[in-house]
Amino acid sequence: MIIQVKKDPRYRIKMSFLKKTAQEILKDFGLSKSVELGIALVGKRKAKSLNQTFRKQDYVPAVLSFPYREETLEKNYLLGEVVICFPLAREKAVLENQTLERAMADLLKHGIKNLVNIE
Repeated sequence: MIIQVKKDPRYRIKMSFLKKTAQEILKDFGLSKSVELGIALVGKRKAKSLNQTFRKQDYVPAVLSFPYREETLEKNYLLGEVVICFPLAREKAVLENQTLERAMADLLKHGIKNLVNIE
């Protein structure tokens, strides 16, 4: 299982936490070890821009999912990318009286679920 994380250094969350959480979620969904997933943590402007460009929606989403569904040269299955708006994840944590890690895990699970259920 290959998990790639892209994040701005300003966003204080451990990449190892995101990778481990994604691996657990993928296993819970019954996905094999040959899956690749990308995770990107972005700000509000970037999240809104992606939402406008790809979904024609004019708001800042907490999470977006972009399915790729293709095989790589290494015979891995490239599932897609989950984009999480870090500032909204932080706001969610405060509003719901949770840790940032719990809020991020919830959003990551939501994003992966969208990738898995897209046919």
